Amino acid sequence: MRKLRATGPTVTDAVEKVKKQLDLRDDEFECAVVEKGSKGFFGLMAKEAVVEITIKSDFYKRRLEQFMNHILNTYGDINVNVQYAGRRFSVELEGRDLGRLIGKHGKTLAALQHIATIYLNRLSDTKLSVIVDAGEYRERRKKSLEHMVRQVIDRVRSNKGKVVLDPMFAFERRVVHEIAKSYRDIKSYSIGIEPYRKVVIEYCDSKDLLKSDQDFKSSVRGS
Repeated sequence: MRKLRATGPTVTDAVEKVKKQLDLRDDEFECAVVEKGSKGFFGLMAKEAVVEITIKSDFYKRRLEQFMNHILNTYGDINVNVQYAGRRFSVELEGRDLGRLIGKHGKTLAALQHIATIYLNRLSDTKLSVIVDAGEYRERRKKSLEHMVRQVIDRVRSNKGKVVLDPMFAFERRVVHEIAKSYRDIKSYSIGIEPYRKVVIEYCDSKDLLKSDQDFKSSVRGS
């Protein structure tokens, strides 16, 4: 995920310099020797050793766990479990009184996720994503959201109008858009800026649908 070069009198010196600088453990990086270095002749024309260090995901996992434990130490006995797949890191929080960690409508949880994402990306030169969950809140919120959105869609179809939902987090908006796509006479889109971005659910009449089909066919012919 991150590569960097280091130099030193010897290969060992160069590696140790990086380990100390980044708090790396032996199993958290791979090392490739670019230049072994040499002492030269009577100390003249000496060449420094050059190594390329590739930092592994285990490093980011450990640092993320340490960071989360540090900022959550005032919440009591909270267990932090970090897993990763590629550049995506998932943090699952378990313990008592998780309601305080989740906050109203998941706002505290979202703030923790935002902070954790910033922290981890400062350690990397490639973009990493962090998802923070507590007590499977995200799954419970998804089911609740699905039920609410289908009720709103029924009302929109009945009134042939539109509804602007309350501000939502990105993962919640994705749920709304995914559900709306399953209705041919319904469209959804987002308006506003974070953290007040909202989803609009709107009815599409037959003319809108016909125009949409015509635009799609035209785009296919032109591709």
